[in-house]
Amino acid sequence: MIESLGNNDACVFYGVWGSEWFGGAAMLRLIFCCCFMGGGSLDAIVWRADLSEAPNEAKGEMKQVGKVHFSVLKVFGASCVALGGEWVLTCRHGTDQWSKVGMSVSFPSLGEKSYKVEKVIFPEKGDFALLKVDRKIPKTKVLSFFEGKIEKGQRVWIGGFGIAGPTGSAKEGGTFHAGHNRVDGMRGGKISISLSKPEDETVEKDEATISRFDSGSPIFVETKGGWKLAGVASTASNGGNPGYGDRGNYARLSDLGDWLKAQMGVERGRSR
Repeated sequence: MIESLGNNDACVFYGVWGSEWFGGAAMLRLIFCCCFMGGGSLDAIVWRADLSEAPNEAKGEMKQVGKVHFSVLKVFGASCVALGGEWVLTCRHGTDQWSKVGMSVSFPSLGEKSYKVEKVIFPEKGDFALLKVDRKIPKTKVLSFFEGKIEKGQRVWIGGFGIAGPTGSAKEGGTFHAGHNRVDGMRGGKISISLSKPEDETVEKDEATISRFDSGSPIFVETKGGWKLAGVASTASNGGNPGYGDRGNYARLSDLGDWLKAQMGVERGRSR
């Protein structure tokens, strides 16, 4: 079945199948979602109302932000980030309810190709899903992980493919968007940000927050050594149409310890 998650989840649709394949009723529901509920390309990130538009050109690490498609109908259901090679990171919620049959990922900034998901791996805890695709994703670099202490005021960079628009006018339809923000602190064990008002002292010029379909999108922390991946989008206090003060929360990568590196079979230095 297809269900709508509440505003606490940035990912909107998920499916429950009794086997690797699904029947006619489930297929009809998927067709309905694709035709009437925005299963196609969606736009991402909600930004300040006084801005005409958030940055929509993927640069640097943001070129590795992509989309997760579920089922053979390629229903867009979440965002993701390419870690390098054939590895992709996204959110667990939603992903764990779909069969990997027909699951694929795509990276619009890197070309029109899609990559078949061959393996889905979940850690014992945390809102993470590690995907291994059928071949190496070209034009990507191995991302550096931020595993240090998250502190209030740290500058972060976010981007994804969810619902978007100025504050109070978010809607579906469009392409990738990105923006910056500042960490409010940790909330429920997750990295928490909120959308500041234009007159706030610490507001970013392109301040943004997450909305629906941004689940699994990355949050990068600014360091002296560049932007480091610190987590993926997990929940939002108002995923449907965020306003000033609404929160976005990210599952923290450091909670995984060495699990991620062990699964990928690579050694990465810790950034602090």
